Amino acid sequence: MELPYRKFSKLRKASLIFLLVTSVIFISLCYPLLDYPLYLLKNFLKSSSRPSNGRHDSTKVPITEGCDLFSGEWVPDPDAPYYTNTTCWAIHDHQNCMKYGRPDTEFMKWRWKPHGCELPIFDPVQFLEIVRGKSMAFVGDSVGRNQMQSLICLLSKVSFPVPYICIIL
Repeated sequence: MELPYRKFSKLRKASLIFLLVTSVIFISLCYPLLDYPLYLLKNFLKSSSRPSNGRHDSTKVPITEGCDLFSGEWVPDPDAPYYTNTTCWAIHDHQNCMKYGRPDTEFMKWRWKPHGCELPIFDPVQFLEIVRGKSMAFVGDSVGRNQMQSLICLLSKVSFPVPYICIIL
């Protein structure tokens, strides 16, 4: 027969081990989200303190009838890139241009300028408001996948994505 103290001691030790294991699991699952609110605050402060010019203020740039989105030219963009393989988790290692033979970054500093108008810089907050409550699908091959990953990288500056991918072969 065991003394009641030993039973209490074993129960206490088991409770502490359970609490420790549960805490480690909880922290490891929530670790990616720990810095999330601070990250949003930093982005908000950075975007609100940036001086606004016509090209960066997406709410004030109208697309006119004379604007041909399909005819234009690539022009230098000193503010680019808006993400890289080191700042966006959605870019997989095998897509890392810097790791596999592309030592320069100049190819990332361009934007499309259509003839007859000026396109606004992509605003992830405005985009999320527009598509709220709607569904979106990327159908296609690796080009569609790259477009989806690019959108995820741009949106991850303001929101943490919920992954849902359905691949049908």
